[in-house]
Amino acid sequence: MKKYQAGNRVTGVINNITDLGIFVTLPNRHSGLIHHSDFGNNWPRERRQYQVGQEIRVVVVHIHKGRFNLSISHLNDPDLVDPDNQFSDTQPADFDQVLNKTARDAKREIEKLKQTLTEN
Repeated sequence: MKKYQAGNRVTGVINNITDLGIFVTLPNRHSGLIHHSDFGNNWPRERRQYQVGQEIRVVVVHIHKGRFNLSISHLNDPDLVDPDNQFSDTQPADFDQVLNKTARDAKREIEKLKQTLTEN
């Protein structure tokens, strides 16, 4: 079972929309709230863009006593480092090199899989 931490980016499913905000069910039966203040003054209009059952990408901002504070507006916040992101420790100067190596490795793996499929 996954143990969530602040900074995790997760795809969940909207299970309720209220005046308080959007309640989201995360994988492994956890749930959290995107408080209406996450949308600023646009909450009355923004809430109409979401529906119960819709998948939504969120970031875990804070966990207190099993309660998850989620956000959409902070998804790209560089200060909320995702501990599951393999590139979190990559220095900006090294990012291109690491990304290119990852792309080469992925391409090599795809070629191996294609070859395996054509042999069978």
